[in-house]
Amino acid sequence: MSVADAMEYITLGNPISRAVIASSSAMLRAIGLRPKQVPMKDAPIIMQTQPQQLQVPLHSLMGGHYHFVRIAGLGGASAIFMGAYCKYFLKAVHDPKEQLEAQAFADVANRIHFLHSFALLCMPLAHYPVFTGIMMTVGTVLFSGCMYYRALTGEKQLQHYATIGGFCLIGAWLSLVV
Repeated sequence: MSVADAMEYITLGNPISRAVIASSSAMLRAIGLRPKQVPMKDAPIIMQTQPQQLQVPLHSLMGGHYHFVRIAGLGGASAIFMGAYCKYFLKAVHDPKEQLEAQAFADVANRIHFLHSFALLCMPLAHYPVFTGIMMTVGTVLFSGCMYYRALTGEKQLQHYATIGGFCLIGAWLSLVV
């Protein structure tokens, strides 16, 4: 399927678009409006009989920025490890209020860790992949690391670094807009 075929299906060929076109045409005909008849020129339509097979391995399409995919793999594995470790470690906290607070910090850290590990998979597609990837990696390490530290120790001394990590993450996401 070519790009033109895919776009035609998305815009006009799918069942929802056909239903919208049919119902709006019926409404227009009911109020007396008729579509303008435009003569079509006979142009030869070239159709491919066989779709072309991609002969290039997928990882080579990433170019020189494939290392961000590796960092994403390490980030995902470490997010799973830290999530399990926090669950196990926080069971031993005896004060229920302290345990809930620590679990909330661990959950936020783990969620941000996972989300940005997945986002690193797409860094080779970014306009500025090195800048965006570094900002996202540094922001994830600072933000999630400080939150994990707070959840596991209860100390607030690294909390301002979590703010810096949050700004790095915001900058990374905004760099995708530029």
